[in-house]
Amino acid sequence: MNAKLRTAVDSFSFVDGVLQEKSTNLGAFEPSALLPDRRGRGNLYVHVETIGGFADHALVQQEIMKVAQEYFQTSGSITAGIRTAIKLANAQVFDANLNAPREQRGVAGLTMVVLKDRDAYVGQLGPALLYHIGQGEFRRVPAESTWLSSESLEQVDTDRQPPLGLRREVEPELAHLYVRDGDALILASTVLAKLATDDEIRNAVTYRGTSSIRQSLQEVAKGDDISALVVEVLAVGGAEAAESVAPPATVPAERPGLWGKISSGIRESLQTRRTEGEAPATAEVAEDVEEEEGWEEEEGEETARQGVDWREALRSIWGAVAGVGRGLAALLGRVLPEAEPGQRAKRQQARRTASPAAHEDRRWLWVAVLIPVLVLAIFALSRYQHDRARQQYLQQLRTTAQDAKTAAQMTTSPGEQRVKLAQAVAALTEFLGEVPDNAEVETERVELQNWLDRINKVSRVFYFKELKEFPDTETATSRLGTVLVQGIDVYVLDAGMNRVYKYLLNDTKDGLQVREEDPVLLRKGDTHGEVTTEDILDIAWVESTPALGTSALFILDKQAHVLEYEPAAGLKSFPTADNSAWRNPVAMTGYLGRLYLLDSGTNRILRYVLTNIGYDGSPTDYLPAETGANLAGAIDLAIDGNVYVLHADGKISKYSEGAAVAFPQKNLDEPLKEPSCIVVTGSMDESGSVYVADTGNGRIVQFSKAGEFVRQLRSRDAGYMAALRGLFVDEAAKKLYLIDGNKLYLATLPD
Repeated sequence: MNAKLRTAVDSFSFVDGVLQEKSTNLGAFEPSALLPDRRGRGNLYVHVETIGGFADHALVQQEIMKVAQEYFQTSGSITAGIRTAIKLANAQVFDANLNAPREQRGVAGLTMVVLKDRDAYVGQLGPALLYHIGQGEFRRVPAESTWLSSESLEQVDTDRQPPLGLRREVEPELAHLYVRDGDALILASTVLAKLATDDEIRNAVTYRGTSSIRQSLQEVAKGDDISALVVEVLAVGGAEAAESVAPPATVPAERPGLWGKISSGIRESLQTRRTEGEAPATAEVAEDVEEEEGWEEEEGEETARQGVDWREALRSIWGAVAGVGRGLAALLGRVLPEAEPGQRAKRQQARRTASPAAHEDRRWLWVAVLIPVLVLAIFALSRYQHDRARQQYLQQLRTTAQDAKTAAQMTTSPGEQRVKLAQAVAALTEFLGEVPDNAEVETERVELQNWLDRINKVSRVFYFKELKEFPDTETATSRLGTVLVQGIDVYVLDAGMNRVYKYLLNDTKDGLQVREEDPVLLRKGDTHGEVTTEDILDIAWVESTPALGTSALFILDKQAHVLEYEPAAGLKSFPTADNSAWRNPVAMTGYLGRLYLLDSGTNRILRYVLTNIGYDGSPTDYLPAETGANLAGAIDLAIDGNVYVLHADGKISKYSEGAAVAFPQKNLDEPLKEPSCIVVTGSMDESGSVYVADTGNGRIVQFSKAGEFVRQLRSRDAGYMAALRGLFVDEAAKKLYLIDGNKLYLATLPD
C-alpha cells in the first residue's frame, strides 16, 4: 500500500445565530486523486476571521481565501510559502482599507495549515485559533495570544500581534506539529477559546470522528457566531507504517528536501515491493533471493519471541539495499575495463560456487559501503538545493528592490514614487532579515528610506527619555491620557487607575524630581467639599486674566463634577451651573478664563466664563444652532482663540467665533487612523501649529492653522510611538511630552 495521506473534513458556521449552508471563511484544498500533488505542497486548510466595518464581510473573506491559495504557486520551503501567502493577504486588506471610507474599514485574522505526510505546518496572523487533538496529545496554537485573552477588542495589544490590514509590514507566527493516524486539527473562530476552556474542548472532541466533533463544537457554541473546520487524519500510509514510524525528536518547519523525497520513495518501495509480486529477472537474482529468504528464516524465531513480526520489513529492506548494490555493481562493470579476458566469467563461476557465508559477508560489505556513501551524497545534494533556493530568494528580493527603485526614478508623481519606494524598502528589509550583516544592502535601504521620508515629509525623532512608567496593579489597569506641562509642573491623567498625578521637572528639565510626597493629586473616591470624585474624565489648564486671579488646573469627572487645583491653595470643588443637562462630556479645555466643555451627547460645546466665585453662571453655546455641526463622533478639542475639534474618524473641524472654517488636511500620505488627541500652539492664526497624535499610524501629524499638512514626526527606532495616548508640545523649548502606552516620555521636537 502506498503511503498516501487520507483525511476526513467537516465544517460549520453560525452567522447571527443561523447555521450557514456555505462558509466563505473556511477552505479545504486537497489534491485530487486523479491530479495528485506533483509539486509536493500538501493539503491546505484555511480559516478567516473578519472584524470591523467591512461593507461585505463575505466578499473580504473570499478575497483572502483566494490569496491564501497563492501558497500553491510559491517556491521554496512550505513555511516560506505560507509566510508569503499571509503577507500577500495582509497587503490586500491593507490596500483595501486605504481606499475605503473610514467607516468601512476592518481587520482580519488568518490561520493556514499545510498537511503533508505526518507534518502540519501552521501560519497565523491576528485573531487566529487552532487545536491539535490526538491520543495523549492536546495543543492550542497559539498557546498565548492577546486576541484570546483580552475581554474586549479595545484591550487587544495590536502592537505585539497585529491583524491583517492594520499595517503594511507584518510578520506571521509560524508553528510545526507532528500528526498521527486518528489525530484531529480544528481551525476555529477565536470566540471558541472564550466560550470553553482547553480542558472542555479536549473532553468534547477527543477520540471522535469529524461529524461527532462538529456536533460537540456546535453544542459548545450555543448558537454564538462561530465557525470551525475539522480535519481528521485517517491514515498516512498503512497500519504497519504508522506503528513503525516514530516521530522525530525535532522536525524543522521546512519543505522536505531531496532526502525527504528519497526517504518517502524508499518507504513506499519497501511497502509495495513484496505485495506487487516482483519476479527475479535472472537466475542470479533468484539465487540471491533464495539466500536472503534463508537468512530471514534464521531470524524469524527470535523476532517471534519478541512479539513483533519483523520478517516482512527485513525482507523489504534487504531487497531494496541489495537492489541498489546490484545496480551500482552493474554500472561499475560497464564503466571499468576487465582486468583480463574471461574475468567476468570467472567471477560468475566463483559466485555460483561461493559458500553461503561468503555471500553473507559480501552483502553486509555492500551495506557498509553504500549507506555512508548514500547519506553523504544525499546530504550534499540537499544542502546544495537549499543554498541555491536561498540565493535565488535573496536575489529575487534585490531584483524587486532595484525594479521598484528604477520605477520611482522614472516618475515625477509623488504618489507613484511613494508606492514604489515603499516596495523597495520592504524588499530590502526582508533581505536584511535573512542577512542582517550586509552593509551594502543596509546602506541602500537607508538611502531609499530617506528618499521616502522626504516625499512623505517625515521628520525622525531620534531620542526618547523615559520620565515615568505607570505599571498596572492587581485591581486596575493603567490607561494614561492627557499630559499637561506648566513651568516645572507635570500633570498626568490615568483614566484606568482614576488618578491625576503631579510631578516636578528637575533643574535641567530632562527628568523628574525624586520626592517623598505622594504624586497622586486626586483619585476616585476623594471628597472635597460636597463633591466625591467619580470616574475621572479629563484635565485642563485655564490661564487666568489679570482680573480673575491665578491660573489653575481643572479636573472633570463623569458625574459632571469639576474641581480646581491651585499649587498654592490646593484642591477645592468648583461650582458649575446647569451640569445636570450634560449627557456625554468627553473632553474639556481652557482659554483665558473660559472653560470649554465638549458634550457629544448633546451635540454642544458649552462655554463657561470664570468669575470670582466660580463657574456658577449658565453656560453659553459656542456653536450656534444654525452652524449644523455634528459632534457625535468628536473625541477631543483644543483652542487658541479658534476652536479645533478632533473626530474619531480623523476629521478635524475648525471654528472661529462659532462659525465653521475650512480645515482641508491636504497632502497626507496616509489618512489619520485612530487619533487620540489634538494640541494647538500659538495664538489664533498668527503663529503656531496644530498637532494630532495619530495612534493608528504611530506618528504625530503637524498641520498649519489653515489645515495644510506640514510634516509628520516618526520614531527612528521601533518600539516608540506605537500606542500614543497623550501629547503636549512646547515649541519654544522644542520639547515633546508623550504618553506612549503606560509610559511618559520626553523627546526633542525636530527642527
